[in-house]
Amino acid sequence: MKQKLVKTAGMVAAILIMHATTYGQELRTSLFDGVNRNMLAARYAQADVLSPKTFEAAMEAYSEAQKSYKNEGEIAKIKENIKKADGKFSEAIENAKVGSVMFSQALSARNDAMNAEAGQFSKKNWQEAEEAMKEAAGELEKGDSNDAKEQAKTATGLYRKAELESIKANYLSNAKKLVEQADKNKVYKEAPKTLKEAKALIARAEKELAENRYDTDGARYLAKEAEYKALLAMHIAKQEEILDDKDFEAEDYLLMMYEPIAKIGEALDLNVRFNNGIDGPVAEIISSIKGDDNLIATLEAKLYNYQLHNENLTALLYEQRKIQEIMKGQLSEEALVAQKRQQNLQARIDRAAEIDAKFDKIQRIFNSDEAQVFRQQDDVIIRMIGVNFDISKSEIKQEDYALLTKLQQAISTFENATIVIEGHTDSQGGDDLNLELSQARADAVLSYLNANTTIDESRFSTKGFGESKPVANNETAAGRTINRRIDIVIKPTMMDTLVGLNTSGN
Repeated sequence: MKQKLVKTAGMVAAILIMHATTYGQELRTSLFDGVNRNMLAARYAQADVLSPKTFEAAMEAYSEAQKSYKNEGEIAKIKENIKKADGKFSEAIENAKVGSVMFSQALSARNDAMNAEAGQFSKKNWQEAEEAMKEAAGELEKGDSNDAKEQAKTATGLYRKAELESIKANYLSNAKKLVEQADKNKVYKEAPKTLKEAKALIARAEKELAENRYDTDGARYLAKEAEYKALLAMHIAKQEEILDDKDFEAEDYLLMMYEPIAKIGEALDLNVRFNNGIDGPVAEIISSIKGDDNLIATLEAKLYNYQLHNENLTALLYEQRKIQEIMKGQLSEEALVAQKRQQNLQARIDRAAEIDAKFDKIQRIFNSDEAQVFRQQDDVIIRMIGVNFDISKSEIKQEDYALLTKLQQAISTFENATIVIEGHTDSQGGDDLNLELSQARADAVLSYLNANTTIDESRFSTKGFGESKPVANNETAAGRTINRRIDIVIKPTMMDTLVGLNTSGN
């Protein structure tokens, strides 16, 4: 009997502990869930960099709330600190929005320095740049925009200096060591062309650093390519030794080369064949990948539409039930208001369906080599991959006229939408020049459309983003080509979507 009582008591204790743990987790979630989301949003907005004092105040209040909760402090006090932290995080986010515009050049330089691992290879300059950036943000928080701009300018120079030193100490130095190692191993016997290319890339990188010290993107790319070519030369030399030892015939080598391409084809559900070489299979694989990318963009747009449609239908159902509840023989004033909201909701559903249909129509206008068409919530984005500009030029080529005619057709699908023409560049060249070039290209497209369409000019605007919004890898030639682009953003005019609707009717 005693053993049963002990066992029962143990089970009860375990249940109580589990209940307490579950309750504790639920309480913690209810207390901290909102402020945790706001803190992540602040970090995403780089508020710790752009609004350091406000962000630090938010973190202090947040830490105090965490500490009080851990020590089982008063709930009222915990909530007070959470509220304070939440407010400060929101304030920091708003400050960061202003700072991201004012300090755009400094942030771009900071990002480049980070990519070059300046914190490791140029610690002194990196720390000085970070301190100058912190002072700039502090001045902006105090409302002194002039001093903020001056400090940001100082920070930009220090970040560029740190990036320059880091490239020399990291990529360029490493590339030279690899070339020396290759020479020591007499790689020039088996891979002379590749090794020679590595040395030429190092020379070009050094020249770029000497002549364009404030545009290090090109030098960094050349140095990294030199690293790669040196490693590739050593790999080729090693493979050649293996092939010589195994006495491989040309047939053996070709079959070995085809095998990994065939595996990639199989992963994409393609049965590639090499009877005409590798060009056909490679083109088939690339086409399949591009098709998948377009499919993903389409599915993402449809998912958003379904979510919005579901929210609209849920609210519509709510209004219908409300009318039924308050109808007692005749429609009251409240029921009439609910009925009016129901009609508005139905209009929103119809309008969303109309936008979806027009989006599908625009997708059918272009083929995959001309443009990518996708959605960002209600906006329709037309990425004009078939419109190409010469390097450092903004003139539209005659060969692109036909594609721009298709663009006019697509834009006219939305009768009243506003249209933003965005210009973008790759990372090669100075930040300021790229910004000017991207704006000039966007303006050139607008000028062409204004001259060749009857669409109201007031619906158009242009914006150059320079190299700040890449969509592909700037380290490859193909990626840089993709980043040199024109994006057309169509913003349909419609009633506010249902997201965030207050079903109380206010």
